[in-house]
Amino acid sequence: MSLPDAPAPPLAQPALPPDPLAPFQPAEPTFRAEPAVREFEVPFDTGQLQSISTGQLLIVHRPGFDAVEEAEEETQRRVYSWVAAVVGTIGAAASLFVGWMLPLSIAAIVFGVLGLRREEHGRTLAFVGIGTGLAGLVFSAVWIGYYAIVFGALPS
Repeated sequence: MSLPDAPAPPLAQPALPPDPLAPFQPAEPTFRAEPAVREFEVPFDTGQLQSISTGQLLIVHRPGFDAVEEAEEETQRRVYSWVAAVVGTIGAAASLFVGWMLPLSIAAIVFGVLGLRREEHGRTLAFVGIGTGLAGLVFSAVWIGYYAIVFGALPS
């Protein structure tokens, strides 16, 4: 007589080490009957991507191109201010000694005003050009008055 085959006892499973990231796992979502209202949500926001109009495609960032364009614009934008500052400084310094540097001072004022109107970052240089242009105008006016007195055009 043989005994019926008894089921084999289950093998012992090796114990798994505890998960070290268990405290950092995301919490289980809780489901509510009504959706939560977020204060930053747009009234008709469906949460889906929408098509972009053609005008907005011009704003798309292309790496590498923006830096080059900004550098070219920055250099181009400050031309009037630099011309105003350099010409104004030369005109004011030369007008201390001779009176016929009046056109340089006028050019410095014109370029300074153009720099103020058309350039965002060249305001300081534009003001320097206008200031030195005005100083050159005053010095030239003094010299022209002196020449007029010396050569007899004005009474002394």
